[in-house]
Amino acid sequence: MERKKREQYLQIRLSNEERELLEKKCISSNCNSKSQLMRKLLIDGAVIRLDEERLNQIYRCIASAASNINQIAIRVNSTGNFYQEDLAELQKGVELLLQQQRYFRSELLKLKR
Repeated sequence: MERKKREQYLQIRLSNEERELLEKKCISSNCNSKSQLMRKLLIDGAVIRLDEERLNQIYRCIASAASNINQIAIRVNSTGNFYQEDLAELQKGVELLLQQQRYFRSELLKLKR
């Protein structure tokens, strides 16, 4: 296999902790050298910025759905009845969760391009 000639040189400064992290990543990767790992990260890597407010919305939706399920379970166990309104409320919560999930999926798929 012919070796590529690389004319450009890049130098970076790292803290001791960052250097240790680089060493660990190099060992755990299939790269033969730190240079190969750094090129792979620079060319194939992505910077991911999470929208914390969207994550908090998902958390609130999940907590709300879980609370609704618990309340419905208590009511069904005590009365033996399951009400259509309960089902509608659960479906609304699930739809909110699915909307959030679709948003994050679309954002992750953008990174794949």
